Amino acid sequence: MSDEVKIPLPGSLQEIVGALLFASETPLTAAELRESIRAVGAAEGEDAEIMDVYRTCTSKEIDSALRGLEKALEVAGTGFRLVCTGGAYRIQTVPSCGRYVRAMLRLDRPNRLGRASLEALAIIAYRQPLTKSEIEDIRGVDVTANLKTLMDLQLIRLVGKSELPGHPFLYGTTPLFLEHFGLSSLQQLNEIDPTLQRSNPRQKAEQYRKAKADDKGEGDAPADDNLKEENDDDKAQDQPAADGGDTVPGAGADDPDGV
Repeated sequence: MSDEVKIPLPGSLQEIVGALLFASETPLTAAELRESIRAVGAAEGEDAEIMDVYRTCTSKEIDSALRGLEKALEVAGTGFRLVCTGGAYRIQTVPSCGRYVRAMLRLDRPNRLGRASLEALAIIAYRQPLTKSEIEDIRGVDVTANLKTLMDLQLIRLVGKSELPGHPFLYGTTPLFLEHFGLSSLQQLNEIDPTLQRSNPRQKAEQYRKAKADDKGEGDAPADDNLKEENDDDKAQDQPAADGGDTVPGAGADDPDGV
């Protein structure tokens, strides 16, 4: 008779998903959860039929398990909650218990951003991507130190270069920004304050190209207007008067018999 202890099979897909999220050091996407579950087969002596149910789980079933886990943690009041950040899920402690966790781990209070840095971060979050000069135009002050602080905290990053003269760097937020503020995506910013709708990068580029074309057109306009005025003057000089026979003033200046 074998002394080997038989480990029971999981009772549900939700149970497996919860275990994977609890054990993972990094957030997991629904696709990564599904891949991990499908990689496990039935061991010798186990019920292969039950294991096949888990191995053949669909994306819809994973999503359902995640919603069930979120609700279960909320109802149980265990001090944990399921959080989705940038499409990836993780289990973390609830904010109300943060002070106790920090005391147990002997951690200092988390760094708090100053008002100026928060304002710069808000501008970047809602208007990204944008340049340093655009941020300064909105705030009215130099933001060099604020951008350095936000970069050091990995809340913002360089996302490209602008089409403006000199091609200055463009700034945008990072995945850590979403995680820090508990956002699942940047679209949630519009729900927080609809009056500060996030900028559309494509729309912003189109507006810049249109403004550039308009500026170029305005620069050529005076020359066209002058040419038109000259043509009008020439036509006026050659046009006969409307009251019959007489020419317009000055038309007969070289005529000896002219009045």
